[in-house]
Amino acid sequence: MNNQFYKELQHIQENCKYSAKGHFESAKYWRMWNYGLMLVSIISVCACLALTFSDWDKIWIGGIGLIFSLATILLIFLNPQEKYLSHQNSGNDYLALRNETRIFLEYELPKLNEDDLITKIKEFNSKRDTLNKYSLPILEKAYKNVKQQIEVQKTTQDCAG
Repeated sequence: MNNQFYKELQHIQENCKYSAKGHFESAKYWRMWNYGLMLVSIISVCACLALTFSDWDKIWIGGIGLIFSLATILLIFLNPQEKYLSHQNSGNDYLALRNETRIFLEYELPKLNEDDLITKIKEFNSKRDTLNKYSLPILEKAYKNVKQQIEVQKTTQDCAG
């Protein structure tokens, strides 16, 4: 077996690992934004309704109504729930490709001839390219966090092994 094939498959696995973790980190970020904006929206609309039937000044009611309106506009415009789900699904898709590649490396690779191997590597690469093309971009903060986590894991494994 050609060592280049093995290296390329490992490269696809590593790329999928980083991408999956990056999408999961991005999903956490968007889930936080979704929950935060929903909470602000719900609390402010409840406060606005409660104050409407009290003797509070109309300025307070208007201010809280404005907060509610801004939170609702951000929820609609940013659509954090959709971004959360998209990143979560992309992360799962990258993990599935990583697992498929790992199983191929461990069980199928030794049994294939060079032409079949090249075809299979192209298939894995095509799947990865499609995922890259249709996935939302990973947030820079999420990428840096994941890169740091993976480097710490590598260092810990190197020290242990």
